[in-house]
Amino acid sequence: MDVTQLTTTILQTMDAAVEFTEYALAQVLIPDEYAHRFNDQSELLLAFDYEVAQENPDAEFVTFGSGILETLFDISISKPVSDNRHVIVDRIEIANPEVRINHFLQPSISGRFSVELLSQRPVMGIWGGFTFRTNFLSNESFEESRTVWVNMITGDLDILLPKVSLFFEEKPIYDYPYIEISSFDKAYISSRSHIEEVAQEIANATIPISSINQETERLQAYYAELITENQRRLSRKGVTAEKQVDILQKSEALEREMDRQINEIKENMTPKPMINIEHGIILHIPIIELVCNIVDRNTKKEQIFYYECLTKQLLSTYPLAGS
Repeated sequence: MDVTQLTTTILQTMDAAVEFTEYALAQVLIPDEYAHRFNDQSELLLAFDYEVAQENPDAEFVTFGSGILETLFDISISKPVSDNRHVIVDRIEIANPEVRINHFLQPSISGRFSVELLSQRPVMGIWGGFTFRTNFLSNESFEESRTVWVNMITGDLDILLPKVSLFFEEKPIYDYPYIEISSFDKAYISSRSHIEEVAQEIANATIPISSINQETERLQAYYAELITENQRRLSRKGVTAEKQVDILQKSEALEREMDRQINEIKENMTPKPMINIEHGIILHIPIIELVCNIVDRNTKKEQIFYYECLTKQLLSTYPLAGS
């Protein structure tokens, strides 16, 4: 996590408003309860790049070891960036487990097979939620917040969990054993990769193409007139060869300036996503562990499945039988 992401993460967990007005420069509105930690200032201008700090003398340069970052570290100790939620599940049960597992395995197994249930028990599974705040910087900046859920049993993104209403307690509810989970580092990487794709899709979908085209046409018409007027000078009497070269060079310079301004307009009007991790959530959800034999003509293979009662999905951490 770089210093920009670290700083904005801590600020946002303090419920501070953070808005990047340009590259590496952010305006921050500090809640009143923390103003005394910043010399009774509720508005801050933070720079995350040395040159940007030099260009903005009112900004405070944020880097590792700087006073403002040390203050934020002190605050973050008493303000966690993640929380645990123990989800309530009314009915921790599965009907017809052999049939469900059979249907689950059919796409991966060719030929006939049967499922023998050896045992089942309730266990605890973990889901990780990573909430990202994305600022889309452009002439008309906007932002959105989105949580990506990762099933820590399989390490995969879970698109079904957000569709379920969750009720939870802050303290543990169930005394079931926890099963082994995948790495949180990998979960964060996959969730961030997903949110980067989503953010880019949103940025592409919100490019104001008509406005860009309108501004482009205006500039093209303006410079076409300038270039035409400049070219007329070639037809004047007494224009020396040296002067003709100057006129042609000026027309080329006008074309380059037109292209530069058009590219600048496209750049300024195209949303640029800046993604920051805002919050982390750990869900403790009771699930059912199913130990089975998968039997076909020649083999009998023991395999473990997990049934998630809320989304009614079967999970497997092992290569599916027959695959």
